Amino acid sequence: MVQITAYIFIAIILGYFFGWLITKILLRNQYQNKLEALNIKKSVIEEEVLKNLKDELFNYKKENKRLKKQNHKISSGYDGQKYILDEHNEVLDDFQKRLLKKDEVIEALTHKLSLSEEKEREIEKKYEEEIQAFMFERIELTKKYKELLEQYNKLKEHKGMLSKKGSWFSKN
Repeated sequence: MVQITAYIFIAIILGYFFGWLITKILLRNQYQNKLEALNIKKSVIEEEVLKNLKDELFNYKKENKRLKKQNHKISSGYDGQKYILDEHNEVLDDFQKRLLKKDEVIEALTHKLSLSEEKEREIEKKYEEEIQAFMFERIELTKKYKELLEQYNKLKEHKGMLSKKGSWFSKN
């Protein structure tokens, strides 16, 4: 039984191999003719396409030479204009540099002005404080003066009373 199974198995493998080989040969024969026919047509078409491409390339080269000559003529005409434009660009650069310098000067002056204004505010604040201190001192001095004046008047009154009454020592 094992031998029969082995024979069947070998027969299946050989059948598969020969079937594959026969199919490959048949397909190659069938399609090889078509491929050869296409190659023949392709080579004829390729020659025509190649000839057309060579003609187009020749035309493009002629056109390129013509355009180069035209470009050279145009660029030689623009050399003078380029020189003038370069001069204008130099003038514009100088003008821009001067503007930048003026901007720097304006910025410096603005900075100095802001510093001066800040100093002015500080001085005004200082003077206001001094004025307030002076006013406070004046008020204090006025109060002291009034007190001293009152004391002086009281003292004067008191002396006047003493001189009117006389002393008790002088009565004896």
